[in-house]
Amino acid sequence: MGRGRLLGGCAWLLGGLALLQTLYLRALPPPVSPRRVPKPLPPPRGVLDASGTFRVYRDVLGPPPRWAPPELVLATHGTPGRAAAALGGALGGERWGGPLSVAVFGVPRAGLGQLLAALGGPCRGLRGRLRLHVVLGAADPPPAVTPNRGPAAPGGCRGALGRLAAADPPSYTLGVPYPGNLLRNVAWAGAAGEETGGLGGTRNGGPGSPGLGGGRFVLLLDADVVPSRGLREGFLRALQGGGPPLWGAGGDGGDPKALGDPPSLQASDGLRVVPNALDPPHVPGVPSDHGGLNAPEVPNRLGSPSDVLGVPKGFPDPGVPSVLVDPNALEVPNVLKDPNALKDPNILKDPSALKDPNVLEDPNVLEDPNAPGPTQPPWAQVVFVLPAFEVRLGTPVPGTKAELQQLWGTGDARPFYGALCPRCQAPTDYGRWWALPPTPHLRVAYEAPWRDPWEPFYVGPAHGVPPFDERFLQYGFNRISQACELHVAGFRFAVLDGAFVVHGGFKEADGFHGGRAAEQHRNRLLFRRFRSDLRLRYPRSPRRC
Repeated sequence: MGRGRLLGGCAWLLGGLALLQTLYLRALPPPVSPRRVPKPLPPPRGVLDASGTFRVYRDVLGPPPRWAPPELVLATHGTPGRAAAALGGALGGERWGGPLSVAVFGVPRAGLGQLLAALGGPCRGLRGRLRLHVVLGAADPPPAVTPNRGPAAPGGCRGALGRLAAADPPSYTLGVPYPGNLLRNVAWAGAAGEETGGLGGTRNGGPGSPGLGGGRFVLLLDADVVPSRGLREGFLRALQGGGPPLWGAGGDGGDPKALGDPPSLQASDGLRVVPNALDPPHVPGVPSDHGGLNAPEVPNRLGSPSDVLGVPKGFPDPGVPSVLVDPNALEVPNVLKDPNALKDPNILKDPSALKDPNVLEDPNVLEDPNAPGPTQPPWAQVVFVLPAFEVRLGTPVPGTKAELQQLWGTGDARPFYGALCPRCQAPTDYGRWWALPPTPHLRVAYEAPWRDPWEPFYVGPAHGVPPFDERFLQYGFNRISQACELHVAGFRFAVLDGAFVVHGGFKEADGFHGGRAAEQHRNRLLFRRFRSDLRLRYPRSPRRC
């Protein structure tokens, strides 16, 4: 009996303790779950470049978004600081609200880490329209992007990118030659929707792989060059009619009308012919280059719609008569009647201009695999040149042609490389461009014949443009060589009015590093080999450079 009471008391005691424990636990606050730390993205897979010196990592921010697909994508490249400046400023939305493909040279490594941290944290908003690619040394570890969920950085995204841009060292101090042409190809391939390959998906990087939402056209700029305000919107408005500014209303390949065909010049509101501009005033700050920059010495070819680009039957048209053998060619007004028409000595120096009587009659021209075929649109071998300028350091970048002309008149703006290498931009013909009447529309003003050593900035078709030769490193002949190949491959250069690009700061001879001369000499020798290579690459082309 006593033992039963003892056991019963113990049971009551244990029950009471259990009840007290339950009440205590219920009174405690709910447990806090441990903070979930975001996992870093898996390291991207790198691919060696053709030289085996560099490794390319594409889409390091993850799979690219499905663009709509875009009609026009801006491709650019630079060091981490230069890329940060571009993303945080003009290209971050103020001047370019569309999709971007950015190739970053991941040196210095600390700068690359800061850029990736910003894009994983305060600048996540840019990733919806950004494909980011990184180029590193072949033996360097791959880049890592860790999502940043910590406290907001001072100044937000713009502040983070601004601090990185301010600490960016010059490219010539990196200790590694800057592979500008490789980066250009990588950025272009991203804009064109390719996983591998350079421009056109050939030669320098292997076959392209379209299908990632690439654009129909690409604007390629260096990171320190920015587009004028409204360039993207103006080009997209022109595309609403079916094609760029000077092809016909059916322009996406179905319309045989092309550059120089009068019906296509008047097809819609945005496709207007540039009126005749005679005796434009002298442009301040623009040196004379054999008539290339002073408009009074430029032969007038805008007297009629068919004279805008000098091709009476359209492009491409196997029936276009040779201007050297067609007796009617001498009857075109304002071409040979202008006493200044043949004063440009470069006309006779261009072996593709007058020395070869078969320039336009070579039956093999259209058999070249790089020439437009019957299924290609008429703009397949046209690049749309944007006049390039530079403004004095500290001067606000002009957004419109009127603002640019005002700065040009005060000496605070001038043609790009105007003091360092006027011939490098002279074929754009700034005097002629300056004298054009104002226009509310983006349009093609005139066609500019290629002349050495032109290095234009342009909008080009996303596929089919020859890649940049990746052997050119650091400084000299990198863009010149590609423009040379465009010419040999049969491309035409149509200069746009109503849009331009601007580099911040004047280019001066004393502003370059001491090794520039040696780099330029090396690349000059390489350029000679490059031109020889073109003869083998385009054996049927009548053009030379």
